Amino acid sequence: MFDWFAKTSASPIAEGFTTRHDMVATGHPGFIVGTLVATAQGWRAVEELAPGDMVLTFDNGMRPIQGIRRETQFIDDRCENANMSAVYVPREAFGNRSPLWLRAEQGVMIEHDLLVDTLGDPFAIVPACALEGYHGISRAPMQVSMELVTLSFDEDEVVYIEAGLLAFCPAQMDAVQLAATDGNIYTVLSTYKSRELVIDMITEESFWTPVSGGTGGHGAPQFASA
Repeated sequence: MFDWFAKTSASPIAEGFTTRHDMVATGHPGFIVGTLVATAQGWRAVEELAPGDMVLTFDNGMRPIQGIRRETQFIDDRCENANMSAVYVPREAFGNRSPLWLRAEQGVMIEHDLLVDTLGDPFAIVPACALEGYHGISRAPMQVSMELVTLSFDEDEVVYIEAGLLAFCPAQMDAVQLAATDGNIYTVLSTYKSRELVIDMITEESFWTPVSGGTGGHGAPQFASA
């Protein structure tokens, strides 16, 4: 087991975890056009939504969208862009009833017993790129561009997409608003610690999965490089 639960003496948050402020500085959420979002009117493509539309959230029921940002992300074969390609999540990888594509930096809420000892809660947010190799999740071939839509709310929210998967939507705040937050936030893991967690999850499941002749499980794990 990786010792990713070790804490620093300077912080009550386990090393490798980030705060709400770090997420604003380093996170780049955004749904690829065509992604379905759970709303008061049922499942709707993210590009069809507008400010004020009610979206189903994990903790707070229906909440109105406060802001929408649309952008095009261009990707080429330079090394600094190599890790920007989309992540493919097959059906049922995380309870999603349909396969979907995610932006590499998009936060995904996962639930796992490995989180309980440190957080006292089995839930945490990890970037989609860290999930490669788990339940068949993989990187897409290099694309030329991606059309993206980012949703924001008054507070950090986790929303339902593609019939089951939970995606993180951090609130868009200025410096004054950030300073006034009360710390009641979702726990966001760094990419490095997220990857260690996912490798532990793969290892744990492979231990209980029959090598041959058995049923169930997800087959041989794929150990992608971090």
